[in-house]
Amino acid sequence: MYSTPTHSSWFAKFFECLYLYIAVADGLFMLSGPLIYKLFNYSDPNSFIRSFLYVGIVMCLLSVGYATYWHHKSKNEGFNSGIKHAFLRGVLRYFLAYEVTVYGFAKILKTQFAHLYMRDNIPVGSLNGFELTWNYFGHSYTFAVILGLIQIGGGILLLFRRTALLGTCILLPVMLNIVLINIFYNIDPGAFGNSIIISSGLLYLLLLRWHDLIGLFFKQPDNIPVIRWRFTKPAIKLLVILSAFISIYGFVRGNISSPLAGKWKIDEFIRNGKAVGKNEWINGAQNWCYIYIEEDGKISFCANPYVFEANRAWFGHSVYKANQKTLNIVFDGGTNNDTTRVKISSYDGRQMRWDAKVYDDTLKLKLIKE
Repeated sequence: MYSTPTHSSWFAKFFECLYLYIAVADGLFMLSGPLIYKLFNYSDPNSFIRSFLYVGIVMCLLSVGYATYWHHKSKNEGFNSGIKHAFLRGVLRYFLAYEVTVYGFAKILKTQFAHLYMRDNIPVGSLNGFELTWNYFGHSYTFAVILGLIQIGGGILLLFRRTALLGTCILLPVMLNIVLINIFYNIDPGAFGNSIIISSGLLYLLLLRWHDLIGLFFKQPDNIPVIRWRFTKPAIKLLVILSAFISIYGFVRGNISSPLAGKWKIDEFIRNGKAVGKNEWINGAQNWCYIYIEEDGKISFCANPYVFEANRAWFGHSVYKANQKTLNIVFDGGTNNDTTRVKISSYDGRQMRWDAKVYDDTLKLKLIKE
């Protein structure tokens, strides 16, 4: 159960007052937000954002003022800060429960991560961070429902003081992950701001029980004996972490990155002395338009200049010999005896020329990196 101390820090008073104002403002916006936004949008679309920032500044100033007054009054005998904390933390928990539960129901009722059919035909490389995120999470409705149920369940736990800590521990990792997604995938600034508000509230509830958590997570178990290996145990612990690093590092070292890695457009294509036209890709999968060389040496040849067609593409693995200026390619299904040797010339990092014999065809290509 969360304690309601008679004496508390100024920051605790400020934070809880600020959240009261946030909860009130959010409630008012939910009731009249669409009308307010419509009125602002008619005059100046950016005026709504400016007004939102101004209101936020006023809320902070009010919180600073009242927290300072409260902190000064709490030094007097008989002033009951405990009941104020109990009320404000109750508002905080109920507000957070409402916010996370809204997002939970949004996932279940498909107003979040909804599938867009037009996005199915947009190349992945053309999607921005927001579209990639929605496309990824919207791929599985079951997964979205599980996330929604976690948020709803955590929100319900926040409504009760005895289970608020459990709800906080469940929801905080979820919300911190959402904050990181909002930052690094450039999600809407409004969603980012809301995730910060929710995460900071959950983090505050967690810090209120910090001493309990230290006792829970860092207390030595009493029911099992301690194995006292003075120097061996630290060495074993270090060895566990080093072994994990070495196992992956060895794999990385064994896979040398290809200096030719990238997406290469075939600007000129000559087969057996005859030029292959730009539209010949329609007539056969061997009339490539793009060559894709991956960091690990995997290579694929695609005829379609607009979208990668896996069912028509040629796949293989390549090894670049810098000293010989050759690229050795073994196509999938072949053996080392079937190695195609490509002679590379005029390579400057942005373009190069290939001379090769692929099966019965003699090829001359000019490639430009995109």
